[in-house]
Amino acid sequence: MTPPPADHARPDPMPVTPKGRNTRESLLKAGEAVAERDGLGSLSVAAVATQAGVAKGTFYVYFADRNAFVDALHQRFYEQVADVVSTVTAGLEPGREFLVAAIDAYLDVCLANRAVKAFTFEARARGALTDTMADRVDHLMRLAEPSVRALGMTPTWINTRLIMAITSEAALIELEAGHEIPAARDTVRSLLDASR
Repeated sequence: MTPPPADHARPDPMPVTPKGRNTRESLLKAGEAVAERDGLGSLSVAAVATQAGVAKGTFYVYFADRNAFVDALHQRFYEQVADVVSTVTAGLEPGREFLVAAIDAYLDVCLANRAVKAFTFEARARGALTDTMADRVDHLMRLAEPSVRALGMTPTWINTRLIMAITSEAALIELEAGHEIPAARDTVRSLLDASR
């Protein structure tokens, strides 16, 4: 088996005790608060530990470093996206209805997790996405491809990527507004209708 590239973040093991899981969760929530208040650039180990009300050394019990922490925030966000998308698309065949349900669910999760999504945008703009972060985004694209194919949008991979980009831009519009923007969502839906 080939080892992962040096910049490939390895997930930190989950704590086995309830207290450990609670402390790890408190650190993640603190990171979200710091990121929302001050942005990704200010997301330091010291700031997170202070926000969580723990010693700086406690942070390192749960996360190898700042990059592992940022990756854990990103992973938690994408797990929430995957859970919600799989729930709303259960039983739907690939196609427009599947894509619309998935896109709306994704946008809803983005609004509910504004800080994490905002620093994900910032990380992407800075070219700071880790391999594991990019893999999670690719996974979402692979989930959308059968629906794009069912709509007859070719080439499928280009159209899927563009739909994802437009959806991300809709998320950014909603993040800036702080609430759902029906016109942004309607625009994404109308682009899907253009394939008919």
